[in-house]
Amino acid sequence: MVLDLDETLVHFDHRTRVFQKRPYVSQFLSEMAKNFELVVFTAGLKEYADWILNQLDTQNTISHRLYRNSCIFRASNYLKDLGKLGRDLSKTIIIDNIAENFNL
Repeated sequence: MVLDLDETLVHFDHRTRVFQKRPYVSQFLSEMAKNFELVVFTAGLKEYADWILNQLDTQNTISHRLYRNSCIFRASNYLKDLGKLGRDLSKTIIIDNIAENFNL
């Protein structure tokens, strides 16, 4: 299961530099980890994403993290390169708030 970070698992307020977990996100991660390998794929920078994920995933349910350096920059957007997952995409569930964020 591939999960987006911003606006899917958390909301980050750039003005206050504070993030809020989505309701029940901790329970969701815990339950999903029982049946799926959890991967977070974000277009965010590693330092930013790790800062949030280290606080969010205190039970170490997320087994793999991909960051902006695994994205393709095209038309002013960072597209998540699914080839970087190294997983069978026919057996992959992707949860993201924007479907157009991905490149096959």
